[in-house]
Amino acid sequence: MGGASIEHYLHAASALERDHMVREGFETGSLDVFAHRFGRSGRSLAQLLGVAPATYDRRVREGKPLSQDDSDRVARLIDVERAAARVFGDESAAREWLAAPIPVLGGAIPIELVATTPGHQAVMNALRRIMAGTAA
Repeated sequence: MGGASIEHYLHAASALERDHMVREGFETGSLDVFAHRFGRSGRSLAQLLGVAPATYDRRVREGKPLSQDDSDRVARLIDVERAAARVFGDESAAREWLAAPIPVLGGAIPIELVATTPGHQAVMNALRRIMAGTAA
């Protein structure tokens, strides 16, 4: 199976190394492992991040990695999860926050917003506001 491991991405030493992995594309198998952190399958998480189910299934069947764009959306979720863990003190609390409707986001669920750059920015801004004590 080709592609980069999300586990390796999580421990990459530099932004350039992470960039290379995103460009290479994440292995669908490693997405499945990562998705379990959110109580989802790789297919379900991929769909939430904007990957068509048929595309995901084909990549799994053919042993191909996610595309660069799809891998970039996964990387944004990782970025948000890490930021939320810093704000809330642990990964479990971060994942709970990511899966709940958030008033400062107009009642939107953060994990559903990270598929787009503006949505990712909105979630990161909400986390900054929480850290600064100006939002809940």
